[in-house]
Amino acid sequence: MSNINSRREIEKRNEIFFKETLNLSLEEYLKKMISAGKPKKYAHNHWSEQNPTAGRCGSVIGALRISNKIPAGYIPCGQKEADGGSHFYMINPKTKEVIDPTVYQMNKEYDYDNYHTRFLPQLSSNVSDILSEFNLSIDILIFEKRIDKRGVTLICKK
Repeated sequence: MSNINSRREIEKRNEIFFKETLNLSLEEYLKKMISAGKPKKYAHNHWSEQNPTAGRCGSVIGALRISNKIPAGYIPCGQKEADGGSHFYMINPKTKEVIDPTVYQMNKEYDYDNYHTRFLPQLSSNVSDILSEFNLSIDILIFEKRIDKRGVTLICKK
C-alpha cells in the first residue's frame, strides 16, 4: 500500500491546489515565493532562491487561512518538531491527506501524524508579505482586524 502523504503524492495534490485555488502553476507559485523573499526571523541559513519555501510554512498557511483559501474538507494545522521548530500545512482530518505548499523545503519524507490547530492571532509581517505577493486579502465575512492595547494587529474570527 502506498503512503498517501509521500512527498510525491503531496506534490501532486499541491499542483492541483495551486491551479484550482491560486490559479498558478508550480513554477509560478515558486516564482512568487522567491519574490516574497526570505522570511523575517526564520530559515536563517536555509532560504534561497533555490529553496524559496524554507521558513515560510507558517506565513503561507496563515495567509491561506485568513483569506479563506483552505480547500473544502481540509483544515490548517501545524506541529512541533523534535528540534523545537514547527511546520504548518493543511490536512483532511477524515482521509488524513495532506496539502503542504512548502514541502519543497524538505530534504526527506515528513511525518504528518501529530498535528494541532492552534494559530496565533497576530498579523505578522511574514503573513502580510504572502498576502501581498499572492494578491490575497483577509476574508472579512469570517475574520476581523483588531488592534490590541500594544498596537499589534490581530486577526480574529467573528
